[in-house]
Amino acid sequence: MIKTILYILIYAAFNVSGAALIKWQLKGKSLDSLDQWLKLMLNIPFILAFLLIVLSALAFFKALSTNSFSLIIPIATGINFILTIAVGYYLFQDKLSLLSFVGFILIITGIIVLSFNNQTQHV
Repeated sequence: MIKTILYILIYAAFNVSGAALIKWQLKGKSLDSLDQWLKLMLNIPFILAFLLIVLSALAFFKALSTNSFSLIIPIATGINFILTIAVGYYLFQDKLSLLSFVGFILIITGIIVLSFNNQTQHV
């Protein structure tokens, strides 16, 4: 299970890092023309972000090979979700309302319940 969690953490870190780099590159851009799209896609940080997302997929595939699908998906989703919220809040100053926080807690609780349910079925 330690290897599974390690691969999931690598997946989430690379995925969120790649998405954050893309978000950073898109700041202030409208992408209304083909020229703007080409400049974005040939930008080194964008290429690095794309590579991080590809590496995240490879780590995710490896995680899927180490344990059951119904265990990996909820855990990976939860960790990715938590990192996404943290990066959005701290790097991009995304605002979190009380309703957002309640939704966040409900989603994480649901993921934990699904994970426990899966573990009890395999015992």
